[in-house]
Amino acid sequence: MGNKFIVIEGLDGSGKSTQLKMLSEYLAQKGEKVYLTAEPQNYETGAYIRRILSESLDRDMYLQAALFLADRLEHITHPTLGIKKHLEDDEMVICDRYYYSSFAYQGTASDMNWVMDINLKCPEIIKPDLCIFLDVNPKTCKERIDTNRGSAELYEKSTALMEKIRQNFLDVFDKLKESENIKIISADRSIEEIQADIRKAVEEA
Repeated sequence: MGNKFIVIEGLDGSGKSTQLKMLSEYLAQKGEKVYLTAEPQNYETGAYIRRILSESLDRDMYLQAALFLADRLEHITHPTLGIKKHLEDDEMVICDRYYYSSFAYQGTASDMNWVMDINLKCPEIIKPDLCIFLDVNPKTCKERIDTNRGSAELYEKSTALMEKIRQNFLDVFDKLKESENIKIISADRSIEEIQADIRKAVEEA
C-alpha cells in the first residue's frame, strides 16, 4: 500500500485509540512501514492547545483554530519528524485527528467556512488519501468519558455539545464529499466488526 496518508476521526470516547492501535499493528504485520501520529502535536503550539483543552481555558475560537493550524503546519513540515518526510520515506502515515476536527470543534463557535478556508487553501496542507470517521452516539461517548476519566476536557462537558460537534462533522463531510475520500463507519458495534470495516476501507484507498 505504500505511502498513504490515513486519518481517523471521531468524537472523544468513540474508540479511536483502540482502533488506531489495532490498525497499525495489522499493517505492520503485513510488512507496511507505519508511522502513527496525532494532533495536536507536542511542539510548543501543541502544548499550549493541550493546556487549553485539559484545563478548559476560555480562549477565542478563532484563536484556537489558528493555533491548531500552526501546530498542523509544523506537524506536516518538520524536516525530520513531519508527515511529509514520513510519506517521502515511503511510510504509511496514520493520524489521530486532522483538519476535520478543527472544522467540527472550532466550528461550534466560529465561522466554520473560515476555519475550512484557512486550512484547505493553505499551500502546505496535505489532503489525506482517506478519512475514516467512527460514528458513535454522543450519549455513549459521554458515558464512556465519565466512566473512564477523572474529568472532562473542554469539548466533553455535555452531551448537547458533543451532539453539535457530531453534526458539524457530518455537515463538513457533506461539503467535502466530492473532493475527498471519506468513509463513515458505525462504531456502535463490536471492536472486531469496526476494525474489519476500517481495514477494508484502508485497503481500498
